Amino acid sequence: MSDLVIRTHEGSAAGALLEQIVDLYAVVFAEPPYDEGPGDVEGFRELLAIELPQPGFRLVTAAVEAELVGFAYGYSLRAATRWWEGIVPPPPYEFTAERDGRTFAIKELAVAAPYRRKGIGRCLHDALLGRRNEERATLTVRPDATPALAAYESWNWSRLGVVRPDAGEITYVVMVRSLP
Repeated sequence: MSDLVIRTHEGSAAGALLEQIVDLYAVVFAEPPYDEGPGDVEGFRELLAIELPQPGFRLVTAAVEAELVGFAYGYSLRAATRWWEGIVPPPPYEFTAERDGRTFAIKELAVAAPYRRKGIGRCLHDALLGRRNEERATLTVRPDATPALAAYESWNWSRLGVVRPDAGEITYVVMVRSLP
């Protein structure tokens, strides 16, 4: 897409885009299999505000003719993270023994429906992970989000196991990949 603009926003400076990100999140994740409603969107808004100042926070946005059509963000896990807890099967201790700056976690990647299957998700993914100092990256994805799962696998992500955060109803596939 010749009119696609990808921008990277580091750290808390990304906070100026909070409302636009939340608005797009609400549209994308209202669709199946997510079926998220206003309460979920408000929870996302609150969580994103907490995540913005995390070490290594990076937001990447995609716009077409100044319209936000996609975003991806993540941050570096800290040594005290609970990210690896509850994974089945449990990974070896050496794998889960986190240290500051070892792992970058992708928290969200979203593209508006009319812009999917045009390579925008891949552009966001690559810009988000580009020039990172961490040795690996991780993310979680719903197993019923078939297109997302297939995309990650085609982008060299490997399945580590599954997790059910906070004893919730939804199980997620935990994925990892090495960073260059």
